[in-house]
Amino acid sequence: MEKRKPTYDLASFREAARRGDVAVTKTAAQAAHHLGFDYEGMMSVVESMERRHFYKSMTAYADSTAWQDVYHVPSSAGILYVKFMAGRISAFDLLSFKEK
Repeated sequence: MEKRKPTYDLASFREAARRGDVAVTKTAAQAAHHLGFDYEGMMSVVESMERRHFYKSMTAYADSTAWQDVYHVPSSAGILYVKFMAGRISAFDLLSFKEK
């Protein structure tokens, strides 16, 4: 399922990035590293995100009740596909961080 309205408050996600309260999946970390980003660089991109970069909200493939927000974010490496959701241990989980 998809919708065109964000599920999560972007300001809260950006604030969590500033605090270092964002968990990054192994897949997202590997893709980011391939693009030349370390954790701090990834969080800088997150902090630069704006509402106008929003693309869609979608449910997780394995759980139709878990919503994930997707943004297309300009960066030094080009337009990035950034997907996140509410975290279980951290405030948010960064699921994807790759070239669009």
